[in-house]
Amino acid sequence: MGSPLFEAAKKNASLAYKLDQSGQTQQAVKYYVSAAEQLQKLINFTDDPNMKNLYYHKAMEYILRVKEIRGIIEPSESPTPSSSSTTQASDEISDAISSVIVREKPNVKWEDVAGMEEAKRALREAVILPMSRPDLFKGARRPWKGILMYGPPGCGKTYLCKAVASEVDSTFFSVSAANLISKWLGESEKLVNELYERAVEEAPSIIFFDEIDALAGTRGGSSEGEAMRRVKTQLLQAVEGFATGDELLVTVGATNTPWDIDAAMRRRFERRVYVTLPERDAREVMFSIHTKGIKMGADVDFSSLAEITGGYTAADIALLCRESLMQPIRELDAEGALTDMSVQVRAPNAADFHNAMMHIRPSVAPSELARYDEWCDKFGG
Repeated sequence: MGSPLFEAAKKNASLAYKLDQSGQTQQAVKYYVSAAEQLQKLINFTDDPNMKNLYYHKAMEYILRVKEIRGIIEPSESPTPSSSSTTQASDEISDAISSVIVREKPNVKWEDVAGMEEAKRALREAVILPMSRPDLFKGARRPWKGILMYGPPGCGKTYLCKAVASEVDSTFFSVSAANLISKWLGESEKLVNELYERAVEEAPSIIFFDEIDALAGTRGGSSEGEAMRRVKTQLLQAVEGFATGDELLVTVGATNTPWDIDAAMRRRFERRVYVTLPERDAREVMFSIHTKGIKMGADVDFSSLAEITGGYTAADIALLCRESLMQPIRELDAEGALTDMSVQVRAPNAADFHNAMMHIRPSVAPSELARYDEWCDKFGG
């Protein structure tokens, strides 16, 4: 009972209860959930079945209260936590927590993002500054509520958004739009609304939709079902409706096909950020990042490699480095010396990188880039 986890759970539960009793129910939610998460960990760390059962029931009480606050169930409908076997208790708590909160704190630093200076500046002005100094972004200077990041695949849109989230003290909700649709088509409409309700509860918040085109494509197509139309309508209403309060809440969407975004949704993304191919200086930094920890041959010049890799995406350069670093290993394997611990692998050299370029080619064609440029000219970026 005296463990740090138990004390932390007790402290969070006590704070949640005080907030709840004083009418600050929305503020109490995060502390109820934190207490439940800590009790879930305690279940995994104790062998005493009686203690497991105690932790389980207390955690489920907190989750049920969260559901009451959020209107998922009425107080009179609150079921009594079942006497589930203790071996299943942790999983049940995990499922219950997932039903009331999803959050992530990305471990990507702003300085880890190579290049993309224009995109970084736009996102800094749209997200970081308003969340850092909300007092300056009011009235006519109100922050953008919707941001669309678009560009070729493999250029770092998701990575950049995670870096933004790590720079501000906010809750980061990460959603794969494609998975939301494919796995939860019958429930997607409800989940979209619940997602935004949670984001308001834990504001300031960033809601990040990867592959937003899967959820916000042009409406009215012949293959679009009624359920899909309702989901799109719900998302439009959520982005518009939940952004009208004082809470700091921003929706960020990422797409490789901006031309597929419905016009009404495009208008809700007030700021549109073009994340294009990395420039020369950024490519040089990327070569350094993706070979970190490996001693290079004396003839390897990242500056020269950056010059000749125009047209490569960030993902392409990562693959190019991996292919180059594997060449010395392949040579040892071909000679049958890979398992001989006395044989040292040679350092990758310039020839390895040039040979790798014969196999790893740019993944984005010039004609595809032209289409992005055309969309950018038309709708901004």
